[in-house]
Amino acid sequence: MLGDYLTLENARFEIRYVEGEYPFAVDVLGSLSEALPPLTRYFLLVEPFPKVRVVLVNHRAEFDRLVRDLLRVEIEVPSHPARVAQPQRTDMVVLSPSAYAGHSTFEYVPDQFRRLLIHELVHMVEEHLSPNIETVPRWWSEGLAVVLSGQWRHEDGFRDPALDGIARNDVPGLRQIEAEIRLAYDWGWTVVRFIENAHGRATIVRVVKECADGNVFSVMGEAAASLEDRWRNWLLTEGPLASRSS
Repeated sequence: MLGDYLTLENARFEIRYVEGEYPFAVDVLGSLSEALPPLTRYFLLVEPFPKVRVVLVNHRAEFDRLVRDLLRVEIEVPSHPARVAQPQRTDMVVLSPSAYAGHSTFEYVPDQFRRLLIHELVHMVEEHLSPNIETVPRWWSEGLAVVLSGQWRHEDGFRDPALDGIARNDVPGLRQIEAEIRLAYDWGWTVVRFIENAHGRATIVRVVKECADGNVFSVMGEAAASLEDRWRNWLLTEGPLASRSS
C-alpha cells in the first residue's frame, strides 16, 4: 500500500513521503518531535507514547485512498477540500502543502501547517488515553486540540467566530454547541479554556482518561447548567483569551 513511499524517521515518528516531498517530510518530523514532549508532560504519560506513522500525500485521490484503506475510516470521495489530515490510532494521513493549490481550500502558511499537525497529534494522544473515544463529544475533542495546538491564540479562523459572537452577546448554549458541528469547532475551545481556567489542568486530564460515556460534566463533578452559566459569564466579562488562573 505504501510501496512507492520513502521513509524518514526517528525513535518516535516515521514519516512516509514520495519523491519531491522531502522538505515537507523534514518539517513534519521536526514539528511533531518538538510537540510530543510537552503533550507527554501535560497528560502525565508514564509510558512512552507509541511510535506514530505519518503518511504525507501529494494528491486528493491518494489522501482519500489511504484514509479509507490504511486507516479504515469512512470518507466521502472525493473528500471535502477543507479536509487535509486524518488521524486514527497511531497513523495519520496528511495532505502535503504542495497539493494545497489544486486540492484544498487552504493556503500554505508554515506555522499554521505545524499547528495543524499538533492539533492532529492531540487527537491521537486523546484517543490513546480515552476509555471510549467514540462517545466523547466533538466539541470537547476539537476544543482540546485547538487549545493545546495554540490555534486559538494565533489563527483568526479559530478565534474570531467566538470573539465576534461575544461582542454581539450572541453566545450559543452548550446543547447547541454539542448538536451543531460548526459550533463545536467555533466554540468548543472556549469551553475547554474555561474548564482549564476554572478547574485546572488536572481536570482536563481526568476527563480525557475517565470519560467513558460522553458526559464530561459528570467526570468534573459539576452540573452542565452550572458550568454553562459560569462559562457564559466568564466569556462576557473576562473572555476566552484571558490568561489561565490556575
